[in-house]
Amino acid sequence: MTTALEVFREVGFDAASMSLIAARIGGSKATLYNYFSSKEELLLAAMRYSAQELGQNIMTFIGSPGDLRRQLERFAQSLLAVLNDENTLRLIRVAISVSGQSEHIGKHFFDLGTEAVWQKMADFMARQVAAGKLKPENPEVLAMHLRCLCDMDLMCNLMRAHKLSTQKEIGEKAKLIADLFLRTHGASSS
Repeated sequence: MTTALEVFREVGFDAASMSLIAARIGGSKATLYNYFSSKEELLLAAMRYSAQELGQNIMTFIGSPGDLRRQLERFAQSLLAVLNDENTLRLIRVAISVSGQSEHIGKHFFDLGTEAVWQKMADFMARQVAAGKLKPENPEVLAMHLRCLCDMDLMCNLMRAHKLSTQKEIGEKAKLIADLFLRTHGASSS
């Protein structure tokens, strides 16, 4: 999966071939076709692999010790770091380019991000509502609001419209995200 991801990120979907990926692995194209019926299927499997790995890393900050503000800040900082990583951005660009050709791949890629992180975040939000730390609002909407805040630079990053954020800037943005979210949805806010 790692090698397939590297190839897709380096040359894009159209230029990537099963032969190129097999050569990098040191195997044969026929062996790849034993596991994946098409290049699209391999791309989806590679994206699923990447999303699961990134999702697990990001979600370690939710439900960890510390107050809600600190958990949200660490989560946002981790997600912003991923969304400021050129390898992640290359893979998203590949998914976007393929989604223009195949609605199936675009939807699956979007769902991978939703399943990997955002359903767990909605569950976390539901627990915070139940504990009285957040206003009694729809947990899925709360999770999507946090997602929108965290995606603030994504379009600019994808289009290379500005420099990627530094670690210091990511930390400052994460604090702002946690503050804005809790000012709007925190139980003590009115």
